Amino acid sequence: MERDGFSLGQIQNWMQSILLKDVAAVDSIAANTTVDDIVHCSKRLNAIGHLDIYRHSYIARLRACMQNQFSALAYALGNDLFELFADQYLAAHPSDSYTLNTLGEKFPSFLEETRPDASDEQKETWPDFMIELARFEYSLSVIFDQNENDDNHLSEGIPDEMLKLTSVFHLFHHRFPICDYYLNFSQQNKPELPFPEESFCVVTRLKYRLGLFNIKKAQYYFLASMQQGKSVEEAKHDLIQRFNFDKIELDNVWLEWRLSFIASGFFCT
Repeated sequence: MERDGFSLGQIQNWMQSILLKDVAAVDSIAANTTVDDIVHCSKRLNAIGHLDIYRHSYIARLRACMQNQFSALAYALGNDLFELFADQYLAAHPSDSYTLNTLGEKFPSFLEETRPDASDEQKETWPDFMIELARFEYSLSVIFDQNENDDNHLSEGIPDEMLKLTSVFHLFHHRFPICDYYLNFSQQNKPELPFPEESFCVVTRLKYRLGLFNIKKAQYYFLASMQQGKSVEEAKHDLIQRFNFDKIELDNVWLEWRLSFIASGFFCT
């Protein structure tokens, strides 16, 4: 398909550049060619005027999509700074998918590559927090769309040897209290930027509702063992090896964990 001697691919690439940049900053589609050669004018607006209307609407939609995918990050950064990072990201990584669900897939890596203190020997901690938060938020959108059937809750009387992790189950280990911050933001508690603090959490999905749970370090490694396909007894053995726990004490602690894990929907049969 061609128009005025230009292929569809040429026009699409040129149009994408126009949408993400100022019209004046985009090279012509070909030598001795102007915008008016590609886009028709009207009585009220010239070609650039028409493109500007579409461009501003397109960028606004992409910004809204990014803000929806990274709402906690937008709050943490502030809208103005978030939009600045988002615009730079969209210019460097324009959407190449039929869906905008994956628009922010490369955003956490982009933030890491372009962090303002990248060349400094002594780095600040706030970019690390923002990058971890961005990764976590995008992971939540992926988990929500995960192509798995949600499992049902179990009764408390099921034997340990029948327990296995539910199909939508994800463990996270962070250098900052990311899950806690996200939950506080979601509950409109207006959280302050946190200090570094190692944290662990679980994300599940039941009936297309995400569950976020802060857990302890030992629980994280116990569940990580089960995630590798190990039984409850094998996961307890791993904890004893890793933390030098007393077996009798761990057996007693496990009874508390078991009730909490079942109530939280971590297990299925």
